[in-house]
Amino acid sequence: MNSKHLKAVGLIAIIAILLVAVIVAGCSTQQASTSPVEETPVSSPVTKTVTDLADRTVEIPGNVTRVACLVGPSYEKVFMLGQKDKIALRTGMKRPWALLVNPDLEKIPTTSSAQDPNVEDLMEKNVQVVFFWDYPLPIQKMTDAGITVVSTQSTRNVPDTIEGFIEFEKKEVQLFGEVLGPVAMHKADEYCTYFDEKVQYVTSRVAKIPAGERPNVYYVRGPDALTTHGRNSYTQYWVEMAGGIMVSRDTEMEGLQQVSLEQVLNWNPDVIFMGRLDSTDTVMNDPKWSSVKAVKDGRVYVNPDGVMYWDYSSEGVLLMMFIAKTLHPDIFEDLDLVKEVKEFYSRFYGYELTDDQANRLLKRLPPV
Repeated sequence: MNSKHLKAVGLIAIIAILLVAVIVAGCSTQQASTSPVEETPVSSPVTKTVTDLADRTVEIPGNVTRVACLVGPSYEKVFMLGQKDKIALRTGMKRPWALLVNPDLEKIPTTSSAQDPNVEDLMEKNVQVVFFWDYPLPIQKMTDAGITVVSTQSTRNVPDTIEGFIEFEKKEVQLFGEVLGPVAMHKADEYCTYFDEKVQYVTSRVAKIPAGERPNVYYVRGPDALTTHGRNSYTQYWVEMAGGIMVSRDTEMEGLQQVSLEQVLNWNPDVIFMGRLDSTDTVMNDPKWSSVKAVKDGRVYVNPDGVMYWDYSSEGVLLMMFIAKTLHPDIFEDLDLVKEVKEFYSRFYGYELTDDQANRLLKRLPPV
């Protein structure tokens, strides 16, 4: 082979090598452009601070995975926000509807005392955050043991207007979301949007009712007929947003209180709601109540009951609609309570109720 042939072969070889390199580079570029780009996960901070409903600034772990639900509606809030697997300890309340929508509820250990927690028990269960009231002594006992407490119920910072109550209700849910993390916070925001929509739906209609035409309401909180909620209570605001007047709103006491039968007879309410009793018998079958207008007119109603008491939980928005429909059936003729209950349970508890189940719940009957 002469030198010309050698040069030609060499040139061809170089060109072939270059072509292969271009093809390989092209394939690599194509693979890089079609491969999914993995985002570097953002690590949670070691700690973060929240302001609880007692206006305490509390430092909590950046990634909360184990909580104790000791204050009344805290289990329901954590469950609603999709974080039930984080509950390490709860109260021992028997809630048939809660058990239906979350059969794993019975597997969660219960506390021996919700209001005076066992510190050793909390530490043994590796609880990171305790959801609690704003009771100073138990809080001090837990914090002295190194246990973080977040007050999600306040006995002092009580709203004194409907507007303040609306914001308070949303702030409570958002506080749980803030503690439990981004997924819970997203769900809390969804609930607040829903809450605003339902409040606007009800209050915009009852706003047209003159004060003199709004029925007077007495609320039986239970366990007896003379235990009620006083001024600035959850129940007062649900009743007033629904177009009624809470007769106990002008009492001196806030929150839970005992009143006399003479006081009830003096109020002579148009309507009575039985908050935490399973029937109207306590009032309707007692001759001492027979002269009360609500009793004479047969306008005594048992409240529905669900995952948590409707006068004390996120389901309070359903209570508002129930009261509105009961007090003003002509204004809320299009309000389908069965549909509303089913939507709420599907959207926030992840459970699809049947029409029969929703009807039983509205009648304060347990699930079959």
